[in-house]
Amino acid sequence: MAEEKLESIEREMSTTLKVFSQDLHNAFSERASGGPLSFVVNHGAAAMNILLTPMPDREIALIRLPTLHIRIDFTAGSIVERKEMLKRMDFYMQRGGG
Repeated sequence: MAEEKLESIEREMSTTLKVFSQDLHNAFSERASGGPLSFVVNHGAAAMNILLTPMPDREIALIRLPTLHIRIDFTAGSIVERKEMLKRMDFYMQRGGG
C-alpha cells in the first residue's frame, strides 16, 4: 500500500477575509501570523502556509455569498499531525446551518 501524503489542498469557502482571519486566530491563537491574504500557522510539529484569493460572490437567488479560494501548503509535520491541524481549523470555521 502506498504511503498517504498530504502536501497541499485547495478549497473554496463562503467567507470574508476578516472572518477567515478571526477564525484562524481563534483556532491557533498566537501560532497564526500574517494576513490579510497569506498566513503562516505552526501547531505542534506541523506547519502550513495559507494563501487566500478573493473570488466573485456566489449568487443563489437573492443571496450573495463572499467566496475565497484557499490554498494550504504544508511545510512540516507527519500526515497525522497535518490532518489534526486541518480538523482543528475546520472545527473553528464551521457554521451553523440546517
